[in-house]
Amino acid sequence: MAGSIAVSAEALAGLEFFEGCTVESLSPLAVHLRTLNAAPGQVLLRQGEKAVSFLLIGSGHAEVEHVGDGGEVSVVEVGPGLIVGEIALLRNAPRNATVTAIDELSGWVGGREAFGAMLDAPCMLDKLLRTARQRLVAYLTPLRVRLRDDTELYLRPVLPGDNERTARGPVLFSSETFYRRFQTTRTPTASLMTYLFEVDYVDHFVWVMTDGADGPVVADARFVRDVANPSVAEVAFIVGDDYQGRGVGTFLMDALAVAARGDGINRFTARVLTENYSMRKILDRYGAEWHRDEQGVVTTEIDVPQPREMTIGPKFQRKIDSLARQAVRAIG
Repeated sequence: MAGSIAVSAEALAGLEFFEGCTVESLSPLAVHLRTLNAAPGQVLLRQGEKAVSFLLIGSGHAEVEHVGDGGEVSVVEVGPGLIVGEIALLRNAPRNATVTAIDELSGWVGGREAFGAMLDAPCMLDKLLRTARQRLVAYLTPLRVRLRDDTELYLRPVLPGDNERTARGPVLFSSETFYRRFQTTRTPTASLMTYLFEVDYVDHFVWVMTDGADGPVVADARFVRDVANPSVAEVAFIVGDDYQGRGVGTFLMDALAVAARGDGINRFTARVLTENYSMRKILDRYGAEWHRDEQGVVTTEIDVPQPREMTIGPKFQRKIDSLARQAVRAIG
């Protein structure tokens, strides 16, 4: 339950969610927050009720459950440093999910004054928008995909937590696989992984494939729009070692093309290692001409594949397009 103990701006500044914010910028927020302590199983927010507050999690975990109009259920787990309940406040709408404490949970509760103070903090607006976008996308239903060898995987936009699930999951991404993807022998840094998995679904779109609807991430593919030329985007993807050679990369390339065409992108660029023959072979199908960029690296630029050129049929293309458009609409 919520208490009345004063909240420290210093404590807020120590949370990952407020990384980059000064204690001074968080002081107006701190005075509008109350402490929160909840027992396992306690319902903190309920779908459909009027939104009058949001929660900041300091310790413990909570389950965020959304029931769609057709009765489909989506569940996301959130933990320390994350905010929940903010979307309804942003939209002045009823709660779109029920939030229940999984274990002993502590944090802070804030109302509209607190939310206004958070929006006024110079360091917070972009972070809040990104969180709201990804929370909405978490309610999308993955598409089941059957590959050419009858492997069954699931396709969906990247979600909050995929960074952690990929880094600590059971799927092997060997040093050689990372080297081909990131063109360095170093393990990707935490900041790089954060960038790769926190996206806006418009200028930076990411598909992931999972082994099971709620299973681990086995591959991802992304496009990043060129700031100078918004009709052009760079593409890249990575596939876990045990899933290579099954057509995952080819499928993801087509899925990227569907999403890109719906987002006003008509040219793809790629920068890959000369020896990354698997990615080069996929792009060769669409007329790639390779040019040496530097020692061991080549680049190309191609037209985004037309629907008739893809390996997936029109019906499934429409399903992919619908899923991608849902992700884009979630930020509107």
